[in-house]
Amino acid sequence: MSNTIRVDDCFSEINTKSVDSRHRITLGKEFSNAKRVKMYKNDRGQILLVPLTEFPDAELWLYDNEEAFENLKNGIIQAKKGKISKLNLDDL
Repeated sequence: MSNTIRVDDCFSEINTKSVDSRHRITLGKEFSNAKRVKMYKNDRGQILLVPLTEFPDAELWLYDNEEAFENLKNGIIQAKKGKISKLNLDDL
């Protein structure tokens, strides 16, 4: 599998950062929710940072099953609206 990415989107400058003496930069508030970042570099030396969200392998089935994922999202929406009821698991 190739790790090559093709980016056709337009980018806007969001910030300018300085590199410290240990060759590091801080990412800032734009990445405040990211714990990991995937880095890509093209032949012109441009670097693309893509924030990653990770989840356990045991939950991967949910993202692969479109129907189950839609049911989960609908359930969350209903719960936020207070449309909940008690269920006796022994009745299942």
